Parts: sequence; C-alpha cells; structure tokens
Amino acid sequence: MREKDKKLKIIFIYDCIYPDSLGGVEFRNYQLAKFLLEKGHNITLAGWVKENKHPLNVTIISLPFSKKLYNSLGQRTALISLKYAFAILTLPLQKFDLIFVDNIPYIHLFLLTLWTKILNKKVIITWHEYWGKYWQTYIKNWTWMIYYNIEILAAQLGDKVICVSEFTAEKLRKARIKSDEIEIVSNGINLDFTSSLNSQNINDKPPLIYAGRLIKEKRVDLLLKAVAIFAKKNNYQGVILQIIGEGNQREELENLAQKLDILDQVIFKGKLETIEEVWQEISQAKIAIQPSLREGFGIFPLEAIALGIPVIYCHSQESAVKEIVRDGIEGIAVNPDENDLSQAIAQLLYNELEYQKLSNNGKIRAKSFDWQEITDKLEKICFNYLEE
Repeated sequence: MREKDKKLKIIFIYDCIYPDSLGGVEFRNYQLAKFLLEKGHNITLAGWVKENKHPLNVTIISLPFSKKLYNSLGQRTALISLKYAFAILTLPLQKFDLIFVDNIPYIHLFLLTLWTKILNKKVIITWHEYWGKYWQTYIKNWTWMIYYNIEILAAQLGDKVICVSEFTAEKLRKARIKSDEIEIVSNGINLDFTSSLNSQNINDKPPLIYAGRLIKEKRVDLLLKAVAIFAKKNNYQGVILQIIGEGNQREELENLAQKLDILDQVIFKGKLETIEEVWQEISQAKIAIQPSLREGFGIFPLEAIALGIPVIYCHSQESAVKEIVRDGIEGIAVNPDENDLSQAIAQLLYNELEYQKLSNNGKIRAKSFDWQEITDKLEKICFNYLEE
C-alpha cells in the first residue's frame, strides 16, 4: 500500500481538549486532528472533558479520576499529575497505530512509556517547553530540584520526540542523550480564517490587546504599569487596553489597574468561548503586547502577525517569541521594563510608516506557519517512524 493511501488510527492524549479549554497545547492538537481527519486518518482525543461531544468527527475519550487541572495558584500539582498518569493507563492504547502525548505535566510520561513498551506501541512525545533551571524561579523552595530532575529524566523518554520550536529543541538537546531523535514541528495558524478577518482596527476598540492566562509569569502587571505611563505622558483619553483571558491573578491585576488610576482605560474581557472569537478581537486592535517571561512558542504573537497586527514583546531567555516575531521586522522587542514598554507603544502608535512596515512583514511571515503544511510534515514523520 502506498504511504498516502494508508490510513492510521491516531490518539492525541492531553489533560485538556479544545474547545472545552482554549490553551495553546489543546488547540494545536485540535488543528492537527482536523487536518489529519481531512487526510482520512482515524483520530481520537483523550483528556479530562465535561462531555464527549466535539465539533470535529473524532472520537472523544473522557479520562477518569479528576476534572481539576490546577490548584488555587494556577499550578498543576503532583497529585493532579499522578491522577492524570494513572488515568492514561485506562486507555485502550492497543487499538492505535500511533500515540501522541504532550510533555506536560511530565510524570505521566514514565508510566506511559513503560505501558507502551509492553504493548509494543509507538509513541511520539511533543515538547512545548523545557524549563531547566527555570524551576528554581517557579518553585521558591528546595523542592524545585525534584521537578528539575524529573524533567531531565523525562527528557530521555521516547524513541521519537517533537518540539514546537527550535528554542525548545535546543534546550532539550542539551538535556537529552538521544538528541538525534528530535524533530521540529511548529504550531501554526489558520490562514484562511485570519485572511478573511485581516487587520480591521475599529476606532471605538482599544488599540492595545493582550490574550493569555493571567498568571505571574505572563507579567501583565508590567503591561498595566506601561499603559499607565503611556496614558499620562501622552494625555491619552479613553480605553487603551483590552485583556483577554482568565487566571489566578485577575483580581490582583484589577486592583493594580485601580491603583494606577487606569481601571476605566482597561477592559478585562475574561475568557472567550472560541479561538475564532479571540482572533476577531485581535483583528480589531492595533498592537498586540506579549510581556511574558516564559513562552515555549508564542501562539498569541503568531495570531497577531497573521492578522497584520505588530507585536511588542519583552526580551527573555525563557521565551521563543523571538523565533516568530523578529525585532524590527514583525515587531519590537524591549527590555522587561515599564518605561521601555511604554516608549515602544508610543513609537508604534504614532509612527504610521513603521507600523505599516511591521504589519505587512507580519502577514508575510505568518505564511510559513500554515497548518496544512505543518500537518503534511507531521504525517511524513508518522509514516517514517512507523516504518523504523
């Protein structure tokens, strides 16, 4: 049978499933499932979901034991991770040709690797981030060393590994002994949908937008401080920033906006129902801001440049955004400082020539992240791996 005629039974395993959850990992799995379905493959998605209904013609398996993903601090705990690991063992994995699983939250990889070896099934592990010493920043006590070493051990697992960015792949190569087994298959964008929206800044819409979780490492507090400085320096009247997303820092950020006297100039939109609604809001802004400390890829910046919206982002050794949005080409990179960020906002808002250059470059750049081409690459990796 010719490769293109062979139809595979594939399962994607992650604790969240889109559209029940709108995170980047689950949306990637959704898009890959969609395009693999169009190629005739049989797709199953497994995770903690409220119900087994799904907009795609896929099989949904709701995992047992828990539906809670995070603790009150917005973090995955060891207990939640263990529940997830044992929940995966209930799956009928012997039915599938290929098993995709994401690296987060690590512990499940050990049990899954052992179980699939027993079943003689092939697994592809997708790494979205590799934290390394960042664990010391994330966990403020000695237990960071436990998670640090678990991640190093997890990095050794899998005969075939995919990373979503060169940034993540480079970090994983340093930790992994069998680094030659790493392939890069990036996240993508639905160019047909984004081109139908395109940039359509509407006068009564805030010119600035942020979309993502409201957690500490996203540094939305830095953005609010920058907006306060910009509004005061430029005597800006009216709403200036829209924030899309939820997280354990929302109340704290609303209090900060009030303290900075910009609460009336910031809209906390909350969580939207679909990614398409997020894109709609982004398309009506003028500038996308990504102040995040840690990004294994950067889906929000990619969505923005595909819509012709330049991105301002902060330099960080833990962020892959610079791979997608190049400084001075599709956006502007600044130091993680509210004054620098405020200055960059003014620079783009009031310099139409530079704005148009970055906007046009962004739309061209986004064409290299087409989901169809990405899925074609992934399909070839699947067939080659199965033939090994």
